[in-house]
Amino acid sequence: MAKRLNAHLKKTEIKKLKNKLLAEEERIVNKQLSKKIEFKLNSPGENKDDVDSANDNILVSTDLRFSNRELLYLKKIRKAISKVDSEEYGMCTECGDNISFSRLWARPTSDLCIVCKEESERAEHQSSQGRTSKSLGQSMSLVSSI
Repeated sequence: MAKRLNAHLKKTEIKKLKNKLLAEEERIVNKQLSKKIEFKLNSPGENKDDVDSANDNILVSTDLRFSNRELLYLKKIRKAISKVDSEEYGMCTECGDNISFSRLWARPTSDLCIVCKEESERAEHQSSQGRTSKSLGQSMSLVSSI
């Protein structure tokens, strides 16, 4: 019998994580379906003034933004579920090391181990802090002090 790629995780841990992913998938799908029904029921009326219409537009825009975020998260969930099925779940996509059960339990869609995630965040922080202006060729901190 071939060795599982995610052998560092117990079968019971994998089952718990998959159940958590499936429950989260179901929650998001049900929420998205209810939003569609609610949007159809609460279509904007014809007898609203400009302020009410603007308020409705803000609320719809906010709902759409949150829906888009949840749909992106749903894609990550489904990707994680497919990794569980292919036994690749729990492996860091950057370095190939194991991702701990505690990290996966806290964030079941994690695809980076804690070391690679910290490095990624550090690089992201440095690029936002020390980036250079393409037009001026100076660091952004120098440009902002001018």
